[in-house]
Amino acid sequence: MMNGKPKGKVPSLIGSTLGTPRRVLVEKKSKCKRCNEVIEAGQNCAAIPQLGGSFHPLRRYCEECFKGILQKTQDNLDELKKI
Repeated sequence: MMNGKPKGKVPSLIGSTLGTPRRVLVEKKSKCKRCNEVIEAGQNCAAIPQLGGSFHPLRRYCEECFKGILQKTQDNLDELKKI
């Protein structure tokens, strides 16, 4: 359940500066990058690295926001298939 409204438009994994998503175990309490929902320590979440530079910080996303990102990516792939 989201505590707040997600910020901005839903990102896509296509054509951006995002790296390969991965599942990570949260070691200390964290917040979702989009909706600021608290992700408790010990939970799994999706983490997407921000590429560029020598350090690649992981941006953590709750399950609902990550599902939205995956759906946006699928929509973009469907649009590319029409070309």
